[in-house]
Amino acid sequence: MDQLMLSDQATGFLRETKKWTYFLAIMGFIGAAFILLVGIIMTIVFSVVDVFANMPDKPDFPFPFALIGVLYIVLAVVYFFPAYYLYKFSKEMGDALLAWNETKLTSAICYLKKHFKFIGIMIIAMIALYIVLIIVLVIVGVMSTLPAGAGTSSFV
Repeated sequence: MDQLMLSDQATGFLRETKKWTYFLAIMGFIGAAFILLVGIIMTIVFSVVDVFANMPDKPDFPFPFALIGVLYIVLAVVYFFPAYYLYKFSKEMGDALLAWNETKLTSAICYLKKHFKFIGIMIIAMIALYIVLIIVLVIVGVMSTLPAGAGTSSFV
């Protein structure tokens, strides 16, 4: 079985990659924390707005705005995972390069794979969501241009 040997240049690239992924992971954690904070604030504020919207002299809102804040909280949780995988890659890669540990190197690469797999699945999901949204908007647009009652049939 052939042994994989890393040149000094490859090791240098991995050390630099470790630093950048650590930086991006920390920025991801900070971003997720801000999104979570905004989501919590929006949930609280919009809950108050919804309460006042139910007063007799105020207009009725079609849906509870607090759901927007909950959506932000869900997005913060989703945003956390790619940052976590990058962080784990960075830590495992640092340990692998420090001790020349093949198990740590394998673990680091596994976390990097998880990061890119998660990002790939998110991109596929977003493309699917955009396609569905475009189809729905086209249908709504076409339906709104039809004359009133054109889509219904009456039997007399």
